[in-house]
Amino acid sequence: MAAAEFLQADVDGLDRRALSQYLTVLEDQGRVRDCPGQYLVVSESGSEYLVDARLEACECPDHEFRDRECKHIKRVAYATGERPVPPIVDRDDVAGELGEHVSGEPRWSR
Repeated sequence: MAAAEFLQADVDGLDRRALSQYLTVLEDQGRVRDCPGQYLVVSESGSEYLVDARLEACECPDHEFRDRECKHIKRVAYATGERPVPPIVDRDDVAGELGEHVSGEPRWSR
């Protein structure tokens, strides 16, 4: 498998939604004040989910009931630079607020 094909296969629909949807990641605010490794992820509709990056856990139904990594966990990883944004993803498709309210910053793969 060619490198580009491998990278394309690694970027699933949840990754694309985690990068393109309006999801604001907040650190050290509200319920997560003074809680290292915990973040609030707020959607455009105002829904708010607590993500514990150390445990890779989220309180959203997708994570709790399907026991899988959800878009909120992925968004935190991308926003904080824990996970690099895959090179196959077009920067123009990534939401502009990625990494705006956290101490880390997004990393872009080359």
